[in-house]
Amino acid sequence: MASITELHPEAKVREERHNRAVLLANLQTTGLRMPGIEVAYRAATFAGASDEMAWEAARRHELAMIGFPDEISTTGGLSYPRGLADEESSRKRRQSLIDTCRALPNPFAQQADAIQRGNSDLEEAA
Repeated sequence: MASITELHPEAKVREERHNRAVLLANLQTTGLRMPGIEVAYRAATFAGASDEMAWEAARRHELAMIGFPDEISTTGGLSYPRGLADEESSRKRRQSLIDTCRALPNPFAQQADAIQRGNSDLEEAA
């Protein structure tokens, strides 16, 4: 097995650390917002994933961080302003976040993959 310094050379680690802010900004520009999306993306690329699959790993992380609407329940904890404490509206907001995340086109998807790219091909043709 290779040594740690061979697997993670200092120059490469410094470069990744320097590029973190740029990667995070680029991912946020594509619509991903949750904390840790850049870590999910970099972990996938470190494991050998393509940019397309690494972006999908970041999307999966975002979906995992959002959670599911049925996980919301009234706990009797803090009192929030009217509207924020309503369980049903909280479920709808969470479902909206999920739908928005799932609808994001993968910027690294191949041109032929219309499902992953969303409607951008149709918009370009119009």
